[in-house]
Amino acid sequence: MSLVKKSLAKAVSSVPTSTEKQAPAAAATATQANAPATVNKQTEYQLYVAAIESDLAQLKTFADIRDKATYKSEALERQDYLAYINQYRLSGQNHHNKVLAWVFIWLVDLKRWDAVLELLPLLIEQKQPLPTVFNTKHWPAFVIDQLYDDANYYLTESKQQGLYDIGFILHRLIYVVKSQDWAGLEVVGGKLYAIAAKVNKAQLNLGNALYFAEMAQSINDKAGVKTLLKELQKMIKPAEPDQQTAA
Repeated sequence: MSLVKKSLAKAVSSVPTSTEKQAPAAAATATQANAPATVNKQTEYQLYVAAIESDLAQLKTFADIRDKATYKSEALERQDYLAYINQYRLSGQNHHNKVLAWVFIWLVDLKRWDAVLELLPLLIEQKQPLPTVFNTKHWPAFVIDQLYDDANYYLTESKQQGLYDIGFILHRLIYVVKSQDWAGLEVVGGKLYAIAAKVNKAQLNLGNALYFAEMAQSINDKAGVKTLLKELQKMIKPAEPDQQTAA
């Protein structure tokens, strides 16, 4: 049991079953039934906030990125943050959720892309704010920046397995943000489709590469894909049939 759940269980057990010594049995029973739910609703989020704030403070004591990654991974398990977030999502709650925001950021840092892409629509739909320590205010931009750096690394190093994996993730991200209005985010949108075009070209998925390059250009005229577009159009253009000479 996580430390948060232990604290929550203790809080539930300490709730009085009745505020009146002579309360009728039915009223006492109703109070007992409602007490845990009341405590859960009022205190669970605060307990998880306290836990995440403690973990964030502890992270500041590490200088090495690898040590920080290890701590984040262990904290996710120790505090059972993902179970809380899943419960939050399924319950239909919608409020400024500091725990959700930071856990999502950790998942991005740890490159747990399946969980990232599962939670991203929730953050967008609820308009959850990013912590103020980040310059960007948009979750898609935050994710795109991380994937862009990873994809560029695989392109530079010609790591084919990495390109395959990141290409699949980019496809999934593009599907998640397919309805995104890029007005005011033209640079970010162009960046996403431009890197997807480059990754697909490297994998010789020329049709996809051309489509993504065209999307990047349409979103942002300065996306840096004009030369790439010409190359792809030339590569895809059907070869002219050889002129047959008379025998």
